[in-house]
Amino acid sequence: MTTRDELKSIIDQMPTEKFDLVRMNLESILHPPPPNPAFENVHRRSEELRKRMVERLKQLQAGNSCATISNFYGGGGGGGAVAEFAYGWVEDRARMRHRFVLHENHELDFVERLEVTEDGKALVFEQEIYAEGGSVKRKEEFPILKNLNDP
Repeated sequence: MTTRDELKSIIDQMPTEKFDLVRMNLESILHPPPPNPAFENVHRRSEELRKRMVERLKQLQAGNSCATISNFYGGGGGGGAVAEFAYGWVEDRARMRHRFVLHENHELDFVERLEVTEDGKALVFEQEIYAEGGSVKRKEEFPILKNLNDP
């Protein structure tokens, strides 16, 4: 365990221009800011979303081999009060991705599908977004001009 004398010795070795930084750090330890209710709420909601994602992943694994489930990740924080959890899987010929996003205490749910048509002539992107009790669905087709496997 570090002693006061060891800390004082470290401070004695510091360049003068670093004193303000050290003082601010020590003061923040002695007098931490009060808890921010908005941050606490985002943290609580992001934990709820994380648990929902784990349950959803179990549902998907029940219908697919575990090898098809990939890219499960989660993260959060920042000043924008954001948390995000996502995973992807393969469904027949399509790559699927499902994301839950918590932004400023609002939930958004994204489901995306990407595949090449059976004839290989188009790339199809479908997206469903659910938020605030509503939904938006869109589908875009992009003609494939050149196959990447062709010379």
